Amino acid sequence: MKQKFIIGDIVEYDNKVMIVKEPRDGCHFDLSCPKEGLVYCLVAVDEIKPIPLTPEILNKNEWEYDGATWIFKKGNISIFILLDDKTYVAHLSVVRVLEFHFVHQLQHLLFNLGIKHEMEV
Repeated sequence: MKQKFIIGDIVEYDNKVMIVKEPRDGCHFDLSCPKEGLVYCLVAVDEIKPIPLTPEILNKNEWEYDGATWIFKKGNISIFILLDDKTYVAHLSVVRVLEFHFVHQLQHLLFNLGIKHEMEV
């Protein structure tokens, strides 16, 4: 399955945390490694790995845990995430909006809700 990434997605390449800087021809991306201050050009999409979402990553990124649910509040939007058999499930109010496994998928949800939030891994 071809992976869909957009500018700003956090991914893994060459065992390093990278940020997608620019899509090229649909099969290649330019990636930035903030830790090293380097840019990797024309990386093939099949060499890029999504980063699995973990409770530790949620905790680093302003999500609060109440013992059953991860909660993120930004302005008048509250997102609730439940872990359902190794799949994260996001809810807005009582509406189930997304099932996901990876950091970039959560980034897409926040982006689509108009929430600008820098993610840390």
